[in-house]
Order: sequence, then C-alpha cells, then structure tokens
Amino acid sequence: MGMAIEDDTTLDVLGRLNRRFGPSVIRDMVQLQKEFDIFSLDHPLEDSFRLLGIEPRDRIERDRWYRFLGKLHGYKSDVPELNGYQRVITAFKQSLQIPAPARPVLPLYVTVHEMKDDPRVTFSFKGGVPLIFSVQSYRILSIPTKPGRIARQEAATAAKARRAKKGKK
Repeated sequence: MGMAIEDDTTLDVLGRLNRRFGPSVIRDMVQLQKEFDIFSLDHPLEDSFRLLGIEPRDRIERDRWYRFLGKLHGYKSDVPELNGYQRVITAFKQSLQIPAPARPVLPLYVTVHEMKDDPRVTFSFKGGVPLIFSVQSYRILSIPTKPGRIARQEAATAAKARRAKKGKK
C-alpha cells in the first residue's frame, strides 16, 4: 500500500484478510455478518477490521494502516456513486450475504493492483481464480497502490516544486 505502510506489513495485512475470508472460514464469517452486521456503511471500516483483529502488530504501522484506510475516501471505485472506502465496505458486505440456494458461498480474496493501471477500487462478485496453485474460485477485491519508492519520489518532486514556487514569490 505503497508509501503508507511497509511492504512486509502490507503482506501481513493481506495475509490476515485472506485467511479471515478464505475457503475454510467464509461460512463462519457469513454467520458473523448476519448476526452482528460487521461491515456496514453505518460504521467505520477501521472499526470492522479492529473487531476482527485485522491490523498490523506494530503500533506505528497500525497507525499508518488506519491512515491508509482513511485515504480510501479519496479513491474512485468501479461503482461511480461509491468512493473507494465505501466500495471496500460494500464488497465485504456483498461477499458475506447469505447466498441464494443456487449460489455458492465464495471466499473473498483481497489483493492490490498498480494505481497507474487502474486508480479505482474494484470488486468482482462473480469471482475468479486468483491463486495459480488452486482451482478455488474467489470473489476478488482489488485496491490500487503505488510502489513506495515511486510514491516517495513523487512526493519529493512535488515538495521541491512547492519550495521553488514559494521562493519565486
């Protein structure tokens, strides 16, 4: 999640998300959602993740993780009337709905993609097979990110331009 949190932390959080909503526990998560409405636009995504223990162990990284989640408000999504933050919440909520009798419960896979390829938060309800070593179908939530090094270079360039502009006044 680019400049916001360390690469190792990103891998850890993605791993926690994908275990929590994976094939072996998705039915339990569906029941928890039904009972407690964990994912809802009525309360913050940060609280939902806190409740489920999906946060970095390190306090500094945890603060960065929650700041990153807050920045999703400024992201676009594949649903024009929802921002990225709202899209993440609704993707989890949709994934955890009690399925119709003819529709299977699919696990949710959370991944990231390069922001330059698509700046939107995207969600595939129909699903796909994101793991090359498995035939398990998942619903797929993908969040745009920018590699940390690139984000830091862009921030430095922008800061330099601001300083230069300020010096001309």
